[in-house]
Amino acid sequence: MSRLCKPIILIGFMASGKTTIGKELSKILNRDFIDTDELIEKRVGLGIKEIFQRYGEDFFRDTEEKIISEVIKDDNTVIATGGGCILRETTRRLLKEKGLVFWLKIDPETVMNRTDNDNTRPLLLVEKEEKIRTLLAQREHLYRETAHYIIDATEPVESAVSEILTSSGMI
Repeated sequence: MSRLCKPIILIGFMASGKTTIGKELSKILNRDFIDTDELIEKRVGLGIKEIFQRYGEDFFRDTEEKIISEVIKDDNTVIATGGGCILRETTRRLLKEKGLVFWLKIDPETVMNRTDNDNTRPLLLVEKEEKIRTLLAQREHLYRETAHYIIDATEPVESAVSEILTSSGMI
């Protein structure tokens, strides 16, 4: 199967622009856009923060993996994943084997700026700056291991979209 006949998967830390960039890519490529966090919220009937509080992270990751395994079957999609989807080896393998994976790489300062007034992210409710730096450091090798391409997500949306299209040979 050609790489262009696979779903486009966007991975990266929270606030890296997965949803924004994904929507733009889906318009340009005439593909359906899927946000796995939105699907999780619809399926469970609660927001992400509430799911974490009520059921815990393991429940969330189980649901996330199940949804990813369902939506990745459609080749005509752009899929924005949750920031922690790479924490499970089975999910990383699924993404890499079934999709064309782009890591939207971001630095701690950009995350801080983009999440400054955001209280909807369950993993940032305490000691925000330290938590961001720690989580990014813990996850960086997992993003790198999963991605086919690394995209600088500190740049404007248009630049990231152009880099994705160019680096993958889609334009």
